[in-house]
Amino acid sequence: MSYKKLLQPGRIGRMELRNRMIMPGMGTNLAAADGTVSDVIVNYYARRANGGIGLIITEVCCPDPSGRVIPGEIEATYNYFMPGLSRIPHAIHSGGAKACLQLAHGGCFASEGVTGQRPLTPSGKVTMLLPDENPQYMTVEQIHQLEEAYGDAAHRAMVCGFDAVELHGAHGYMPLQFLSAYTNQRTDEYGGSLENRARFALETIKKIKEKTAPDFPLIYRLSGEEDVPDGITLEEACEFAKLAEEAGADAIHVTGGTWDSRLQNYFDVLAGKKDPAGLNLSNGVAISLWVPPNYTPRASLAHLAAGVKKAVSIPVIAVCSITPEKGEEILEKEEADFISFGRQTIADPDWPDKIREGRPEDVRRCLRCNECLGQVMDNCGISCAVNPEGGHEHEPYVKDYPTECPKKVAVVGGGPAGIYAALEAQKRGHKVTLFEKNDYLGGQLKYVSKPSFKLDYKDFTEYLVNAAEKSDVDIRLGTEATLDILKDGGYEAIIVATGAEPFIPGSIAGTKGENILNPLAVIEGTETPGSKVLVAGAGLVGCEVAMMLAEQGREVTMIDMLPTACPDLTIYTKWVLDAKLAELGIKMMGNRVIKEMTGNKIVVKNEAGETEQYDGDSVVCALGLKPRRELLEKLREELPDVHIIPVGDVNQARKIIQATHEGFHAGRIV
Repeated sequence: MSYKKLLQPGRIGRMELRNRMIMPGMGTNLAAADGTVSDVIVNYYARRANGGIGLIITEVCCPDPSGRVIPGEIEATYNYFMPGLSRIPHAIHSGGAKACLQLAHGGCFASEGVTGQRPLTPSGKVTMLLPDENPQYMTVEQIHQLEEAYGDAAHRAMVCGFDAVELHGAHGYMPLQFLSAYTNQRTDEYGGSLENRARFALETIKKIKEKTAPDFPLIYRLSGEEDVPDGITLEEACEFAKLAEEAGADAIHVTGGTWDSRLQNYFDVLAGKKDPAGLNLSNGVAISLWVPPNYTPRASLAHLAAGVKKAVSIPVIAVCSITPEKGEEILEKEEADFISFGRQTIADPDWPDKIREGRPEDVRRCLRCNECLGQVMDNCGISCAVNPEGGHEHEPYVKDYPTECPKKVAVVGGGPAGIYAALEAQKRGHKVTLFEKNDYLGGQLKYVSKPSFKLDYKDFTEYLVNAAEKSDVDIRLGTEATLDILKDGGYEAIIVATGAEPFIPGSIAGTKGENILNPLAVIEGTETPGSKVLVAGAGLVGCEVAMMLAEQGREVTMIDMLPTACPDLTIYTKWVLDAKLAELGIKMMGNRVIKEMTGNKIVVKNEAGETEQYDGDSVVCALGLKPRRELLEKLREELPDVHIIPVGDVNQARKIIQATHEGFHAGRIV
């Protein structure tokens, strides 16, 4: 398809952009612990500018020490930070993009554990996510001091070379805490009516303009809806957007939600107090409302931008899981003027250039797995499941140095680990042969990408297969790499990516000779369960096969010794998964130890030590995966002088991020 609209130049105030593609602010935790700019973060932004994006909006940058939300957050609170801050726009400009500093004060989300002081808030209200904090009720003097701090920070940004600033008034940051009646219960001139609640944001806009220049571009980031009691609605957001335009805002960046969005409903549904119907929980809860996982429809907040665009004459930016194809459509329909692409720009910094060059099939698609978010929320630096370089651009260990000693390399297994290894080794100059015993590439991605809610994985699989087929790797499909083939091939290095397979624990009675179904075969459709299905195991495979079967109209019960489904999943993704399980009517029987399993029943011991029996038409065993290590062990024994590198699930069954990263680095060090 054509990407004519996305590739058109655009303008926000005096700032001209080379195209309509924007990288929005996303926390990375890549700054130094003291809030100064690091080499890491400079190279991270430079890499994305080099890929063709039009505008890069930095992650949150606090204008006052009281507003810091994450440990690795950049600051613009004093002149002390300016030498480092100035490195960012220089790096971004070197790649042809424009640079915008996002100013964000966390308010009640700036915990004392990060800032060392009690959170500042409009009304002293605590958030559900940080219930143990003791927030302050801001005085009018403190309000004016913070407005001054925003203005001073914006001035520093302008002097440092940034082309614009973005005032973060969404997602629960301070301007939204004033604007929303959910967090603002003041009775003075900063509370009550919409005009009063908007006062802080409008005064801050004017203060920024006063301390920079009347034509220095200011983007206002706005939550079009909050989905909390008394929270901002689209109607109120449109009214505020008009006021923001009058105050001097040059563009409105429309997102949605706050940290408490739908959270009470989520807890009530899990406690059995509410029916999930109509609550839209699988469209996002808290942070997953604006950083939705793959279980949520794409472009889930684009309608909010379309609504705001009808209310203002300044440019509107749409955001939230928008693909390049959907972005083009939004622009064609004039539902927005610019499109923000967040995680996609982490997954593939070069994607804007790729569509400009007419090769969208080469775009490495984001999985929306939220591993990036999970890393940041765990106070670690950002990483990406499909881009091993993401967040590590400054490190020598991700560089593609050409090899000085080309080798003959075999890669066994055509899943993501094997393909990443083969591509990287070939790129470095090795002669690579990839063996895949099946007649297709992709490994378990073939199954993972089958359900309707895994469309992102289907797109990524197509990218991966295309990349392999376009490379100079010698791909041998339908060829099992036996020990004899590898011994006779004269390979100097062998990368083993044979993966893992579902297994039934031998300790469970009754399983031998029974028609217990393989979850991967069920997903593929080669094994068909009955109308009442028992799924043994509530890990990710168990949950996804259960959801697929429930979508087909089957009655599904999951049984596991764990208390809850997928406990190791990133928490904000897990909330959406839990919601989807509830919406589909899937029963989760946790804290049950399986003692016996046949083709139509599962017998367990519950927490009280009592025996329970669950009956069904079919039983699917999703109790984990067993690494296929037979070939690896033979190679180690028979070829002691050959460099053998195991990657992916052959080491231990884990997530896709471990497979891709291990494969990439094996190809780099081989």
